[in-house]
Amino acid sequence: MDFEDSHAAKTAGVVRNESGADPYQAVLDRIRKQLSKEFTADKLANAGPQVTEAAGRVAAQQYHDYHQDALTKTLPRLMIPEEQFIDMALADLLGMGAIDTLLKDETIEDIAVNGPNEVMVYRHGRWEQENVSFPSADRLLEILNRGLAHSNRKANMVTPIADAVLRGMERISVVTYPVASPHPTAVIRIPRAKNINLEDMVNPYESAQETPTDGTVSDYASLMEGDMEGLLSPQAAAYLHGAVLAGLNIVAVGPTGSGKTTLLMALGRKIPKGQRILIIEDTPEIDLYPGEEAPSNVLYLRTRPSTIEGLEAIEQEDLVKLALRQRPDALTLGEARGPEVFDLLNALNTGHKNGLTSIHAYGVEELFSRMFLMLAQSERGRHLDAYRAANLVASTLHIAVSIEMVGNTRFVRTIAELTGNVVQKGTAYEPEMKAIFQRESARGKLTGPLHESVHTKMLEQAGIAKNVYSPA
Repeated sequence: MDFEDSHAAKTAGVVRNESGADPYQAVLDRIRKQLSKEFTADKLANAGPQVTEAAGRVAAQQYHDYHQDALTKTLPRLMIPEEQFIDMALADLLGMGAIDTLLKDETIEDIAVNGPNEVMVYRHGRWEQENVSFPSADRLLEILNRGLAHSNRKANMVTPIADAVLRGMERISVVTYPVASPHPTAVIRIPRAKNINLEDMVNPYESAQETPTDGTVSDYASLMEGDMEGLLSPQAAAYLHGAVLAGLNIVAVGPTGSGKTTLLMALGRKIPKGQRILIIEDTPEIDLYPGEEAPSNVLYLRTRPSTIEGLEAIEQEDLVKLALRQRPDALTLGEARGPEVFDLLNALNTGHKNGLTSIHAYGVEELFSRMFLMLAQSERGRHLDAYRAANLVASTLHIAVSIEMVGNTRFVRTIAELTGNVVQKGTAYEPEMKAIFQRESARGKLTGPLHESVHTKMLEQAGIAKNVYSPA
């Protein structure tokens, strides 16, 4: 198999002809040496248009030089067209090599690099091994650090764990020696559904209508085609839309990769324009205005790890406290997972509206137990007993949306309302929740409203039609 065929199959790095030689890598080394004379390592890691243009010229020149040498010396032939070679060389030298090719594959949701000779992809609900490899562990780490450089992060022996976002908004987590041994590893999560809105969640097969900007709920029923139902039923989408317009606090619950962040973005896009919106996250994932510039009064606050230069880490807990002094009308915390939960709940409990967040848990039944553990991580929250913790959650959150995943099928299992009351089960206390929408199975329908909303007063005050939150 020659290199051209292998690269078409998304192979990278080392592919040799029958003699064992690797002409592609030989020319790549020539280009690398030439570029290292012209540019610093930092410039190559953060290549702009000038560096990319220069690298293209060097690649073309070295391509021709190698072919001339092959005519006079005993060198293996480079069986690849010039234009394709230059594209591949630029990807390997300035980009992320074959990973760039995988990122463009619309069927791939996640990429797991388990060392230089094993790359797995999550496609159609299962993991598959790709025919991809890298010359060495050092070269693999160089490529991974090139991706991290976009967020000014780097993985090495001093900071062996690094999380960042690639240029295309894909999340990357890199682990290297001494934590990962003997090879560096990485996981890249690709946000395929980053432009989806609530309308698309009703009908995933057709681009949805324009979202109303006048504070009214979309006509979700008109989006249905036959019996095909997406992540949400029209009634459930209208209910969640109305809940956002009414300023209710909503938490998305589900396992990794289930679509919690996608749902948060879809809900956040329903927050009326003109409000002051603060978004807190580790890495830039939540984009409420895809393809357009964010309007004024929309602020993004992001965490920062500690550095070897002595800069202290900025945690989500710090940013939630900061956000409260920024007078937000709406507050989004991408993922709640630690002591910041105490400050978030207290903020939303004192009058802040449109709180949106997500929690890693399996169903609404696990919501409080997970939050109780997070409250215990807080200096102030650890002093709360189960009853007071349950009361804080019950009086702050209004709606919990449970998302599940079976294979590559994602679906909303339950939309539950927190009534504001605390119930005792045996010796334990927990917030009272009532399902207002329920799906019995992955192939079943999301039925509801099952009863009139316990938040009727807030929905009425927002002008939401009663049929949105009450049985017909």
